[in-house]
Amino acid sequence: MADEVIRGVGLAPSDAISFFRQKLNMPTKRWGELEAQAHGTQFAVAGATSKALLDDFRVAINKALVDGTTLAEFRKDFDTIVKRHGWAYNGTPGWRSAIIYETNLASAYAAGRYKQMTTPEALDIFPYWRYRHHACQHPRPQHVAWDGMILPADDPWWNTHYPPNGWRCHCTVEPVSRRDLKRYNWTVSEAPPLNEKPWRNPATGKTVMVPDGIDPGFQSNPGRDWALGEKQRAATRMSPVIPTGEDAAPARREEIQKQQIQDILSVKSGSVEAGTAPAALQEALDVKTDSVLLSGDTLSKNLAAHPELERVDYLRLPVLIADPAVIVRDTRPTSMVMISYRGGQHYRIAVKRTKDGALLFLESFLKFSRERAEALIKSRGVLWGDLPDADGASSKPQK
Repeated sequence: MADEVIRGVGLAPSDAISFFRQKLNMPTKRWGELEAQAHGTQFAVAGATSKALLDDFRVAINKALVDGTTLAEFRKDFDTIVKRHGWAYNGTPGWRSAIIYETNLASAYAAGRYKQMTTPEALDIFPYWRYRHHACQHPRPQHVAWDGMILPADDPWWNTHYPPNGWRCHCTVEPVSRRDLKRYNWTVSEAPPLNEKPWRNPATGKTVMVPDGIDPGFQSNPGRDWALGEKQRAATRMSPVIPTGEDAAPARREEIQKQQIQDILSVKSGSVEAGTAPAALQEALDVKTDSVLLSGDTLSKNLAAHPELERVDYLRLPVLIADPAVIVRDTRPTSMVMISYRGGQHYRIAVKRTKDGALLFLESFLKFSRERAEALIKSRGVLWGDLPDADGASSKPQK
């Protein structure tokens, strides 16, 4: 039943996926350490204190959003993750996996829906929203009472009551036009009183006010919190700094590139210069620019798709791009793949050019094994360079 309700909002998954991918990992020892407003921008699993454990859960949730993984399939991933990390958690496996799965998917779909419903075009056509309660085994009386209530889309009541409004809450919101009001003889209501009550967070000791009918921790609107975060990101949107003069010297340029990468890791908006393309790459892609740009969108997608990469790996990008071991063809003529080797680790870096050849963008970045590097070279052939041996030395002169 939960799967159907979560996916029953008619939402194309792209916005839900974007909401989840922009979240930052937040290790926590117990539930409640993360405040309600933070759930719009941070990902936490109560009791998951290690980055590796959170990364594995993040991959599993992302797979559920992208591929439509069912709860039964997610439970298999959950069992594998728990066994891999030896994680001790509260509750039974079936209950805990369902809570992680349903809460994350429901909030992601709701946030994506909120984004769609708050565009200027959508608000112009649908200036009202209708609260919908869906049948469930244990209905909450307040949620049942709100079913069918119509309020203006900009009513402050939605800041605290946009569902989900509690654990395993399946309520949703549907947009309403002026024509709908006339057609169904609906009326716009006044928002119910909040009837806020103090609740002491056992994890932090702080007392917060929670509206009646809302489970503690759900007294916020993740979609709205996400939108506010996106607005702040837009205000701090980065533009690439292309060094000139003395700053264009390789060592100094690398320092500036590292600083730009460090900054965009925080704001994930705009674009920066992540590295200097070697001459062989410029020739292979037939471009005159040597600036390889990294966009905030690509960074966000890469962080979600490859959680094994750490901050230090991204800060290595200027060196990895400027000094690859091998360049091979990609599946498209407008992109190439570089294999770089540093610190005993092989990296795969895909770079693409724009159609007019004016710009170069980093397309993907990941760690991979020597075996996979050799297989890639064997299947596509070497355009330039040679894979180093185990001690980092090239076995033959570079081409």
